[in-house]
Amino acid sequence: MDEVRDLKPKGIGEIFARALDLYGKHWARLMAITAIVTVPITLLQYYLFDVIRADLPGHEELERLGIEGVPSTFWRATAASAVLGIVSIFIYQVLVGAVARSAAGITLGRDLGIGDAYRFGYARLWSILLVGVLVGLAVLAGFVLLVIPGFFVMTRLFASVPTLVVEGKKGRQALRRSWSLVEGHGWRVFGVILLVGLISGLVSSVFAITTDQGWFTQAVAAALGGVVTGPFVAIVGMLTYLDLRTRKQPLTLPDLQQEFDAAGTT
Repeated sequence: MDEVRDLKPKGIGEIFARALDLYGKHWARLMAITAIVTVPITLLQYYLFDVIRADLPGHEELERLGIEGVPSTFWRATAASAVLGIVSIFIYQVLVGAVARSAAGITLGRDLGIGDAYRFGYARLWSILLVGVLVGLAVLAGFVLLVIPGFFVMTRLFASVPTLVVEGKKGRQALRRSWSLVEGHGWRVFGVILLVGLISGLVSSVFAITTDQGWFTQAVAAALGGVVTGPFVAIVGMLTYLDLRTRKQPLTLPDLQQEFDAAGTT
């Protein structure tokens, strides 16, 4: 079975080669899952920012008019942008769960539909949000401590979401599991993080080159960058997680599939 290739230790090059292979086979579904959330939210964000920018008086004019002179459309757009930002935090957690679940299914031979992926993301919204907040706080604390500890913590918690998606571990359990899996393989995982960040950054910059034609063109370019790179990053993360597990203990595809199925029902 093709998925057995994912249950053997790999070098970084092999991980990325396998990720490209899976991405090439399943790109349409993965991009569709990502686009459902990324495109409308990005368009709304850029539109509101454009309204805010257009209606905000210059410094000298603002001093002359005072706060009362600022157009009402500026305040409405600012309020709408703030609300959208808050709502987006939650919606993107559903997207994270959906993409990660789909990426896991692809690597484990479980062919999930778009609806199945989003049902999982919605059902695990609070668990994914909690893991994201805990990871964010831990990494932030690390960066406050002279930067280097931040990279260390970020690396050790890299497998938190894959752990939640495949093993069903939540909150601090997911963080502890990731910390344990990465132990002894930190440089390898850090190399993966650097390389996937470089690749996604380069791809996004290609779209950004053509963003001098107004807010709509900029929004479309930004959305396309996210739609193209997001699934690839998720696949690389999932393959790295599986690689770490194969280095810690013997794995069989049926056992992993059983864990994956159980995580989808708890």
